[in-house]
Amino acid sequence: MGNIRQFAAVNTKIKAMERRFLQKDDYLSLLRKKSVREIAVYLKEKTDYAVVLENVQIENIHRDELEQLLKKYILHQYEKLIHFFIDDYRKFSKLTLMRYEIEDLKLYLRAIARGDEPHNLQHLIHYAGRYTNLPHDKLSQSKSMEAFVSHLQGTIYYLSLLPLLQEDEDKRLFHMEMNLDILYFRLLQEQNKKLDKEDRKLQEEILGINVDLLNLQWIYRGIKFYQLLPEELINYMLPKGHTLSFQKIKQLCYAKDEREFLQRLGPTKYGFLFDNQQTQDIHMERRIARFFYFLFQSYRKKEKMNIGTAVIYMHLLEYQTRDIISTIEAIRYGLDEEKARQYLIRKL
Repeated sequence: MGNIRQFAAVNTKIKAMERRFLQKDDYLSLLRKKSVREIAVYLKEKTDYAVVLENVQIENIHRDELEQLLKKYILHQYEKLIHFFIDDYRKFSKLTLMRYEIEDLKLYLRAIARGDEPHNLQHLIHYAGRYTNLPHDKLSQSKSMEAFVSHLQGTIYYLSLLPLLQEDEDKRLFHMEMNLDILYFRLLQEQNKKLDKEDRKLQEEILGINVDLLNLQWIYRGIKFYQLLPEELINYMLPKGHTLSFQKIKQLCYAKDEREFLQRLGPTKYGFLFDNQQTQDIHMERRIARFFYFLFQSYRKKEKMNIGTAVIYMHLLEYQTRDIISTIEAIRYGLDEEKARQYLIRKL
């Protein structure tokens, strides 16, 4: 199957799936709901999320349960698209599911670090579908970091986490999470080299911007919350960023404190993401997601017969789901409609 034929099929499928995206009126309706149950009813009766809510008793649905069902919808849609790809494109598509596996591993790791029981988190697991080989039954019974890592033998994650068992406990979790993200991006970058030239160029740009922003978040968190040494930060920086050179990254890592980091970041392309000291911790992730949201919308206008259409669809679907979850959170904290809008990725 040639590329044009392959992408003609998947693009046709995606155009049909895009018609099920929520519209402005849907978001406004959701923002005016007063309970998680009301949101679940609306999603079940008015949207395509009905496919994961169809057999769910939603009279007493809990927030966590609804959020997990929304994430399952993303994975349900993604598994549909994987069937359209072959060879290296299928491998690349399947690799993107690693992100959800890694989020599950982080859930377990954080629970163990807190001294909680990982088996209590099984209802929060993102992905246990056909393309995963994580031994959730064993991982959920782990009583220590050592036991958890030993249960990962035979998976691609084992060697990334094993050396970190010797680190100080106060920094071990942070380093484990970073190592998992580094593994994910390294494998994506390696697989991206096997795509056709046009697809490779597009993915290099998307991955490069992701690398830039992840590095900035890690430096910021490492300086502010973990007081990591510059050399430690540099060792964990992802390579092949889009805009930020290694020299600039190194300069940021050597900032003596959070204030100096922000001063050095200010003149760069990404300075605006951190320019509000009152809200930068609260809204940083939303600002970054909004940056990507509008970036993908611009890519969407130039869509061609390449892998970009599928990649853009999946990101926009994820942002849609995150906005629904933010609406659910707004109910939890009793926010009014105007305040709740500030936490959405899209602008209404």
